[in-house]
Amino acid sequence: MKRRSTQSRPGPRRPRRSGRWLLRGALVGALLCGPLATAAWAITKDNVIQMHQSGLPAQVIIQTIQSTGSTFNLSVDDVKALEAAGVPKEVIDAMTASGAPAPAPEPAPEPAPEPAPPPVGEGGPDELERLREMEEAERRRIEEDARIREAARKAAARERERMAAEERRRVARALDQARNALEDGRYATAAREFGTFLAQAEEGKASTHEAQLGLADALYNLKLYANAAERYQALLAAGPESDVFEPAFRGLRRSARVIAYNPVTLEAMTNYFVGDKSREFQDSYNYFLGKFFFDYNRYDEARTYLGEVSPGGPDYADAQYLLGLVGVQEAGEDEESDEWARRLIGASQNFEQAVGAALQEDQQRIAHLGYLALARIAYTVGLFDVAIFYYRKVPYDSTSYVNALHESGWSYFLKGDTARGTGIFHTLDGPDWKNYFLPDIYLLEATVFMNNCHFEYAHDSLKRIEDRYLALKQPLTRFITEHASPEALYNAFVLDQTQPGVELPHLLRMAVISNAEFYDLYTTVTQYRREVARINDQRDGLGEELAVQLLETVTSRKQEGIIALGIKINQLLQQLSDELDELEIQVTEVRIEIDEIEAIEIEKQIEETYRGPSEEEAEAEAQATATVLVGDKYVTWPFEGEYWSDEINNYRSDLKDVCKR
Repeated sequence: MKRRSTQSRPGPRRPRRSGRWLLRGALVGALLCGPLATAAWAITKDNVIQMHQSGLPAQVIIQTIQSTGSTFNLSVDDVKALEAAGVPKEVIDAMTASGAPAPAPEPAPEPAPEPAPPPVGEGGPDELERLREMEEAERRRIEEDARIREAARKAAARERERMAAEERRRVARALDQARNALEDGRYATAAREFGTFLAQAEEGKASTHEAQLGLADALYNLKLYANAAERYQALLAAGPESDVFEPAFRGLRRSARVIAYNPVTLEAMTNYFVGDKSREFQDSYNYFLGKFFFDYNRYDEARTYLGEVSPGGPDYADAQYLLGLVGVQEAGEDEESDEWARRLIGASQNFEQAVGAALQEDQQRIAHLGYLALARIAYTVGLFDVAIFYYRKVPYDSTSYVNALHESGWSYFLKGDTARGTGIFHTLDGPDWKNYFLPDIYLLEATVFMNNCHFEYAHDSLKRIEDRYLALKQPLTRFITEHASPEALYNAFVLDQTQPGVELPHLLRMAVISNAEFYDLYTTVTQYRREVARINDQRDGLGEELAVQLLETVTSRKQEGIIALGIKINQLLQQLSDELDELEIQVTEVRIEIDEIEAIEIEKQIEETYRGPSEEEAEAEAQATATVLVGDKYVTWPFEGEYWSDEINNYRSDLKDVCKR
């Protein structure tokens, strides 16, 4: 479908359709000028059927029969024909009452033929008088015809007005009751009243749109977010000219903050022109569409809409952060290309804008994510000091802290500061972070020990990898195999419906739960489950008919969410399985290296035995006795499990190099 920017010009409006009463009025005029305009001024049975089929109310047809003085002698077949045509009973009764069957009169004798009138100009005064009488009769006939048409028009207008007034009173009463319930906080009652009104309402009317918005607001306040979002989105089809367009969009955004509501049908919002709305509304609208396209990996369209969000608004920091992620995705992995560097520079600028705006708006989460993103770009291009600078800006109480601390340890290690790098990895092996899946800290630790010829410690590190992580491979494989479908994975992982002996180890479960995409999907499905329970609890207040509709909507959404969540769990578990496979290979490689280097060191020690150590070597060996301890042998926790954020990054390992050079 072709997308149209929200800043484009609106297209031409469609002409409005003529009112249906104009058509009916034309049909009435045609009827009155046709068969009713006979010398007898009578309405026939067929005329009545035509008036009914043209849409005239029963009262108008009756008034027309009475005003024309028409009488009917209906046979049984005539009545059947009228009923078959759908003519109302009150009209048939009025026709029957206008005349009764009577015996046919005796045929009168044939009158003698009157003499033909003399030719014009030869009849004298009598002929002129006869012509004047004919003209007068024709004039009276025309006037009577006009009077009948006017009487019918007025009668129809009065009936229309009466019906419209009655409809307005009914609508006002129904909407007032629903509005009052909504304002008083009686949300279930309000939802029921709005639902009852909508069951009888005509599509497209302003009152119908108002009732739909009121129902959505009532559902949102009942925490029925899936149903509220569905109705808010449906209201957007009324178009930007509608009074309900802006409040419906705001309601949709409120709902989408609670549940991950992002169906593909939201793309229809690109068809609406909102360039004449307020700047605040345009920013919100463009951010919402930009995030929609970002979630579906449609980065060109995401960039178009996110780039329209103006500085200073509440969505600007989020928009810049997403634009930075778009730049990183588009950069790819070809580190030799100029395009790769250009994209990363652009992404860095977006992240800097995001951090600045987030700090001004006190949006700490976006600021921390921005720091983390800037650090990762610096790490990627080898600017480790810059990476460490940004990593250290992520505070201890941030949800991004562990990632920042872990990655900063690698930055120290790769820049050659193994003391700080190892100190940070030792810190992460402490009790506060025992539930985090960080196997590479042991792998790096083993490498450092190996490079400094502490082979016993290196083997201890590899043993911890095997006991803590590689031992998870078998139960993980069994869990994935046992629960092959998305629904089975959901039931096993979320609802704990699994067989004895195939439980997922706690460390792997925590690794899945810490994933942001899993968290969004999980909270959404949880909200759907709660929504089903709330509808059942409010069933009496909502009314059976509305409750059934609401349950149908949320049940469908919940099932879709369960499938999506099951797929995400499978993806994350497969990633963990791949990581463990790779880890096993790395452990084997490091163990071989340790054995090789250890063999070389043994040869050096044998050689030294014959010639004796030098003074420098003896001094180095004496200093090496104060080595860093491993596992429960190397960490002393000074604050009983609590750490100051300004001290953790300063931990250092006092490991000494004892290799024979």
